[in-house]
Amino acid sequence: MPAVAHAGLDVTAFEKLVLVPVPQVDKDGQPTVKNQVKLSPGEIVQRFDGLSAGAVYHYDQAFDFRAGSYSGYNYWRNELAKLAGYKPTPFKSFNGNTELRYDATVWKIQTGPFWELIDFSDAEGVIGPAVCKRVYLDFVKYQSAAAQHPDAYFRSSYQDWMKAFAMCANDGAIVFH
Repeated sequence: MPAVAHAGLDVTAFEKLVLVPVPQVDKDGQPTVKNQVKLSPGEIVQRFDGLSAGAVYHYDQAFDFRAGSYSGYNYWRNELAKLAGYKPTPFKSFNGNTELRYDATVWKIQTGPFWELIDFSDAEGVIGPAVCKRVYLDFVKYQSAAAQHPDAYFRSSYQDWMKAFAMCANDGAIVFH
């Protein structure tokens, strides 16, 4: 994966992952062969469905994009929850202020449009192919509504995320880093 030198959420989507039975790795266990990546679930293991922890995979294609600064990504994620029709919920932020947030509603449930993405880390982790297939269908379903969103940043980010989920729905994974 490419090294990134700025704070925020960067994402890499991998397409057509195939387990490498006997990978060539360096002293740190990282693959040394082109188009290979070692994947581990991070803290939210349920999103890793369809992959083996610590395994090395070969991939056909990769797509890197910046999902924004942490605050920018959290703005986008809240707008995504609003677009999907979730109701706002009071949320006490880290600075002690209470505000109405649509994504806070998602954090309290176990299902719904974009649930697996909205209720996920904003820093690191991996979403595997089983979850990617479900979430990609949400991106397709809400694409017309997203195209009408008044914020160009939201629309552009939606397209990046949709491309990433389309790729990972094809036996791939999305890595947050």
